[in-house]
Amino acid sequence: MKNAGRAYLTGICLTLLLAASAAGQGLYWESTTTGGPLKDQANVSQSYAMPKMFKIVTSGKIMILRMDQEKIYDVNPSTKTYSEMTFADLEAYAKKAGDKMAAFKEKIKNLPPDQQKKMEALGALMGGGKDAPVEISATGEKKTIGGYACTKYTMTRSGKDMATMWVTKDVGGFDNLRQDWMEFGKRMAALTNMSGLGEAYQKMDGFPMETDMDMMGRIITVVTKVEKRSTPADEFNVPAGYTKTDSPMMQKMDK
Repeated sequence: MKNAGRAYLTGICLTLLLAASAAGQGLYWESTTTGGPLKDQANVSQSYAMPKMFKIVTSGKIMILRMDQEKIYDVNPSTKTYSEMTFADLEAYAKKAGDKMAAFKEKIKNLPPDQQKKMEALGALMGGGKDAPVEISATGEKKTIGGYACTKYTMTRSGKDMATMWVTKDVGGFDNLRQDWMEFGKRMAALTNMSGLGEAYQKMDGFPMETDMDMMGRIITVVTKVEKRSTPADEFNVPAGYTKTDSPMMQKMDK
């Protein structure tokens, strides 16, 4: 079972679902991320959302999601290279991972009961258990982030906390396209067997100002600036003259 690959794909899904809740006629926001492989270093990113298009710029790299093309582009300006991954590629990976999960479940049948229970719990947490849906609920807790009044939401699966989100209703500009992005999010969530993830996100009413995820390591993202902004469609294209290479996303998932 390739846990790192499954976790990587799950992380993509969660990121895009968060973007989904922010999409509108045009939105731009800046955020700071700490934790995970970054350890104590802070990483600043800029995100741009337009109808069926999303772009995030971070650490000199660019990720472009084109829902209209059913593709994800990974762009490296420093080397003037790019790679692409289609939704079909993701679906093929999901099938491959599902087959490996089935083999994993067969293999652990002969383990002692206590070890088998632990391994089953690990498999469910990593997306191998259809009977363990993702759940999101509002806690009623309140705090102010960046001048916006926020409500705390929690995400759980198999009784374990996956993420905490502080969400505000005071950021406008995303209601019109919310459903488009949610439909995409449901499709992406299905790839990781994260039962009910798309439906769960629809319960989160507003824009996420702070997200604390625990996906193979704790990662905290805080939005420091957000505004309505119309971004030209050409900004969501790979720049002319860039050379196509193999997808690092697929390589990471294979690991």
